[in-house]
Amino acid sequence: MRYRLLAFLILALAGCLDGCGSAEEAKRSDDRTDSGIAPSMKIPLSRYESTFNPADYNDAVEVELQMHETMVMKGKIGAKEDSVYVKSEILQGYRIQIFASPSIDEANAMRSAASQRLGEDSLYVIFDPPVYKVRVGDFRTRIEANQKLGMLVDSGFPDAWVVNDRIVQRRLVRVKPTDVREPKE
Repeated sequence: MRYRLLAFLILALAGCLDGCGSAEEAKRSDDRTDSGIAPSMKIPLSRYESTFNPADYNDAVEVELQMHETMVMKGKIGAKEDSVYVKSEILQGYRIQIFASPSIDEANAMRSAASQRLGEDSLYVIFDPPVYKVRVGDFRTRIEANQKLGMLVDSGFPDAWVVNDRIVQRRLVRVKPTDVREPKE
């Protein structure tokens, strides 16, 4: 019986020492990240947040339109029929700000709620450090924005106001087969 108790104690002691050794190794490996960079060398998140703009990630449509325009101009598609595409340009104009918050989750929730309430497709979440802003519309003149502002206030956005902003002006462009140049070989 003594031998069993002694063997059990020796095994328990060996298990404890083995566990302590692996903890020390884990502590040493925490000093560096997977990429081998020490934590003191990491770049702070605030540096990335200051340059983050969620609207920059809505470019998938713009990329598709540019590809379509390129293919039409090169004559790869639509050579025998008319083709229509959307051309966008960035101008100075006005938008209506309906919400501002330091939380991106709150801003996205407000954007979704506003989209359901207004049915508006030109809703933007803009990051102006340290605040996320939800804005509506692309208005060329302040008069157009003020007309929409009254409707937004009546729709449940009493704190809405007109702001000067860069806007996206879209227009349909029709390309006729006679406009398409033959590709040079």
